[in-house]
Amino acid sequence: MSKYFKYISEKGIANLANYHYSGVDNSFCGNKFLKHWWNYCVNFTPLWLAPNIITLVGLLCNIGMYLIMYVQCPTLSEGAPRWCYFAVAFLIFAYQTLDNVDGKQARKTKSSSPLGELFDHVCDALSVAMFAVVMSATLRIGPYWTFFSFIVGMWPFYLAHWEEYHAGILVMGEFNGPTEAQVLFIIIEIITGIFGSDFWTYGNSTSVGIIATVFVSIGAVVTCLQNFSNTYKLENRMAFGKCLLQLTPICLFTALIVIWASVSNLLIEQPHLFIMTLGIIFGYIQSRYITQRVCHDDCSLFYPIFIPLIIVVLNSIIASSGHILVSETVALWILFSIACAQFLLFSYFTTQQLCDHLKIKVFTIPYPSNSGIGPSQEYENSLLTQMEEGSSSIGNSTDDINPNEIEEI
Repeated sequence: MSKYFKYISEKGIANLANYHYSGVDNSFCGNKFLKHWWNYCVNFTPLWLAPNIITLVGLLCNIGMYLIMYVQCPTLSEGAPRWCYFAVAFLIFAYQTLDNVDGKQARKTKSSSPLGELFDHVCDALSVAMFAVVMSATLRIGPYWTFFSFIVGMWPFYLAHWEEYHAGILVMGEFNGPTEAQVLFIIIEIITGIFGSDFWTYGNSTSVGIIATVFVSIGAVVTCLQNFSNTYKLENRMAFGKCLLQLTPICLFTALIVIWASVSNLLIEQPHLFIMTLGIIFGYIQSRYITQRVCHDDCSLFYPIFIPLIIVVLNSIIASSGHILVSETVALWILFSIACAQFLLFSYFTTQQLCDHLKIKVFTIPYPSNSGIGPSQEYENSLLTQMEEGSSSIGNSTDDINPNEIEEI
């Protein structure tokens, strides 16, 4: 069956031989303060612990914080018990820590691989919608502003990988989403836990929560403009028009969901289901693009998931004119189910392709005390580490690399 679900072309698989990871994190908070905590934490991770398990636990933290708000804030406008905000703050901090420790663990155990990078970023992509919902519920800004926050969150994420596709390196600024934005979110949650969520509702038509959302959005827009500028200035890129053409999927997705939200009441009636359905579709689109980047594969401009999305949007447009073909709620649930199935199929078969080619496993790594790493396995691990770090000489030893000196994005 797997031959019908090959999400990586033969060209992409062949290109893995040239894979190397390059990243620079200029984060102010990360470099000045948090890296000391992350380096401290990795000292306690055992050598048998696979980095992808750490990544998965981080994703579970995000799911946990989302479920808290799902139960306590069904309309995204009401307040929650104060303990919820402290719990969310802790889970965000735990996720941020694990998201940085996983890469250090990969270097510590010499188990870095293209699969590890892909797994990490796919989990991050799935978390975009959850962060939008959780922070909007905290600020009590309602469904429409939550929808706006989701769009504001997904574009910088997509463009960061778009720039990396062409530049060959992921450069994070001094104030970036994975670090500074999450620190800001933690501060907001703690403030809310101390003073209560009513603080964010002060104001008439424009509440404090909405003002905070606008300020964060301005930062996101500036980041997006910087991505465009950096990519345009690249010397060895393809024609800039072709670069922009790669943005077709995210542009089409944005246009469709804006139309859908403007003609339907589903965002008000089913805010969590609506946003999370969009979040899973975005996670799939983003994950496909990340896979193409990691494998240096050709970029797709259209994905099959767009077909049911277009149908559901058309159904809502027809319903808005008074002719109901299929209940919009039923159509939304169907789309949610299709999106989940599509994402799971992609995740399973892409993982299987990479594991078969790289001769590795997702959640286990070789460990000397119980599996015995021979010379060939040592060479393979050394090769993967050097590919991750962009080494030009495969024969050089990596034994002198200190994982605490390597910053992980």
